[in-house]
Amino acid sequence: MRPATIRAFEISVIASQLIRIVNIVANAGAMAAALEVGRNELLIGPFANALVAIGLALAVSRGRFAIARWFLAAVIALDVLGLGGIPAVATMIGVPFAIFSVIAILLMIAAGVLMFLPASTAWLKQDKAG
Repeated sequence: MRPATIRAFEISVIASQLIRIVNIVANAGAMAAALEVGRNELLIGPFANALVAIGLALAVSRGRFAIARWFLAAVIALDVLGLGGIPAVATMIGVPFAIFSVIAILLMIAAGVLMFLPASTAWLKQDKAG
Protein backbone atom coordinates (compact mmCIF):
# COMPACT_ATOMS: atom_id res chain seq x y z
CA MET A 1 0.00 0.00 0.00
CA ARG A 2 1.26 3.45 -0.89
CA PRO A 3 2.06 5.78 2.01
CA ALA A 4 -0.05 8.88 2.60
CA THR A 5 2.84 11.06 1.48
CA ILE A 6 2.88 9.45 -1.97
CA ARG A 7 -0.90 9.67 -2.31
CA ALA A 8 -0.83 13.36 -1.33
CA PHE A 9 2.08 13.92 -3.73
CA GLU A 10 0.11 12.46 -6.63
CA ILE A 11 -2.98 14.52 -5.81
CA SER A 12 -0.90 17.67 -5.46
CA VAL A 13 0.71 17.30 -8.88
CA ILE A 14 -2.54 16.49 -10.64
CA ALA A 15 -4.41 19.34 -8.91
CA SER A 16 -1.62 21.75 -9.78
CA GLN A 17 -1.72 20.85 -13.45
CA LEU A 18 -5.52 20.97 -13.62
CA ILE A 19 -5.53 24.44 -12.02
CA ARG A 20 -2.85 25.56 -14.46
CA ILE A 21 -4.73 24.31 -17.53
CA VAL A 22 -8.09 25.72 -16.45
CA ASN A 23 -6.44 29.04 -15.60
CA ILE A 24 -4.72 29.26 -18.96
CA VAL A 25 -7.77 28.15 -20.96
CA ALA A 26 -9.94 30.69 -19.13
CA ASN A 27 -7.46 33.48 -19.86
CA ALA A 28 -6.17 32.29 -23.23
CA GLY A 29 -7.57 35.27 -25.13
CA ALA A 30 -5.83 37.82 -22.93
CA MET A 31 -2.61 35.80 -22.90
CA ALA A 32 -2.59 35.36 -26.67
CA ALA A 33 -3.10 39.08 -27.16
CA ALA A 34 -0.39 39.99 -24.63
CA LEU A 35 2.10 37.57 -26.16
CA GLU A 36 0.98 38.22 -29.75
CA VAL A 37 0.54 34.53 -30.55
CA GLY A 38 -2.40 32.46 -31.67
CA ARG A 39 -4.66 30.96 -29.02
CA ASN A 40 -3.99 27.38 -30.16
CA GLU A 41 -0.23 27.94 -30.19
CA LEU A 42 -0.48 29.25 -26.66
CA LEU A 43 -2.22 26.12 -25.38
CA ILE A 44 0.44 23.67 -26.58
CA GLY A 45 2.91 24.53 -23.81
CA PRO A 46 0.62 24.11 -20.80
CA PHE A 47 -0.78 20.81 -22.06
CA ALA A 48 2.71 19.49 -22.81
CA ASN A 49 3.90 20.62 -19.38
CA ALA A 50 0.93 18.90 -17.73
CA LEU A 51 1.61 15.67 -19.61
CA VAL A 52 5.25 15.66 -18.55
CA ALA A 53 4.55 16.59 -14.91
CA ILE A 54 1.69 14.13 -14.47
CA GLY A 55 3.58 11.42 -16.34
CA LEU A 56 6.61 11.82 -14.09
CA ALA A 57 4.40 11.93 -10.99
CA LEU A 58 2.70 8.70 -12.00
CA ALA A 59 6.08 7.12 -12.72
CA VAL A 60 6.98 7.93 -9.11
CA SER A 61 3.66 7.19 -7.41
CA ARG A 62 2.48 4.20 -9.44
CA GLY A 63 5.61 2.85 -11.12
CA ARG A 64 7.90 3.44 -8.14
CA PHE A 65 10.65 4.79 -10.39
CA ALA A 66 12.78 6.73 -7.93
CA ILE A 67 14.81 8.33 -10.74
CA ALA A 68 11.65 10.02 -12.07
CA ARG A 69 11.44 12.18 -8.97
CA TRP A 70 14.72 13.86 -9.92
CA PHE A 71 13.32 14.80 -13.32
CA LEU A 72 10.17 16.06 -11.65
CA ALA A 73 12.33 18.02 -9.21
CA ALA A 74 13.85 19.79 -12.23
CA VAL A 75 10.36 20.65 -13.51
CA ILE A 76 9.47 21.99 -10.06
CA ALA A 77 12.66 24.06 -9.97
CA LEU A 78 11.62 25.71 -13.25
CA ASP A 79 8.24 26.47 -11.70
CA VAL A 80 9.98 28.10 -8.73
CA LEU A 81 11.99 30.25 -11.11
CA GLY A 82 8.70 31.23 -12.74
CA LEU A 83 7.56 32.82 -9.48
CA GLY A 84 9.81 35.76 -10.32
CA GLY A 85 7.61 36.63 -13.28
CA ILE A 86 4.34 36.66 -11.35
CA PRO A 87 4.25 40.46 -10.88
CA ALA A 88 4.64 40.97 -14.63
CA VAL A 89 1.96 38.36 -15.32
CA ALA A 90 -0.39 40.11 -12.89
CA THR A 91 0.12 43.36 -14.80
CA MET A 92 -0.22 41.84 -18.29
CA ILE A 93 -3.03 39.34 -17.77
CA GLY A 94 -4.59 40.11 -14.41
CA VAL A 95 -4.35 39.48 -10.71
CA PRO A 96 -6.74 36.47 -10.66
CA PHE A 97 -4.58 34.72 -13.26
CA ALA A 98 -1.47 35.45 -11.20
CA ILE A 99 -3.10 34.17 -8.00
CA PHE A 100 -4.11 30.86 -9.58
CA SER A 101 -0.65 30.55 -11.12
CA VAL A 102 0.92 30.95 -7.68
CA ILE A 103 -1.47 28.35 -6.24
CA ALA A 104 -0.46 25.89 -8.98
CA ILE A 105 3.22 26.50 -8.28
CA LEU A 106 2.74 26.15 -4.53
CA LEU A 107 1.04 22.80 -5.09
CA MET A 108 4.03 21.68 -7.16
CA ILE A 109 6.41 22.79 -4.42
CA ALA A 110 4.33 20.83 -1.90
CA ALA A 111 4.54 17.80 -4.18
CA GLY A 112 8.31 18.23 -4.33
CA VAL A 113 8.54 18.20 -0.56
CA LEU A 114 6.19 15.22 -0.27
CA MET A 115 8.16 13.09 -2.71
CA PHE A 116 11.36 13.52 -0.70
CA LEU A 117 9.90 12.91 2.76
CA PRO A 118 11.35 9.87 4.58
CA ALA A 119 8.17 7.79 4.15
CA SER A 120 8.17 8.41 0.39
CA THR A 121 11.87 7.66 0.05
CA ALA A 122 11.56 4.45 2.08
CA TRP A 123 8.60 3.33 -0.01
CA LEU A 124 10.47 3.97 -3.25
CA LYS A 125 13.45 1.95 -1.98
CA GLN A 126 11.32 -1.09 -1.11
CA ASP A 127 11.38 -4.10 -3.38
CA LYS A 128 8.83 -3.47 -6.14
CA ALA A 129 7.49 -7.01 -5.78
CA GLY A 130 6.78 -6.54 -2.06
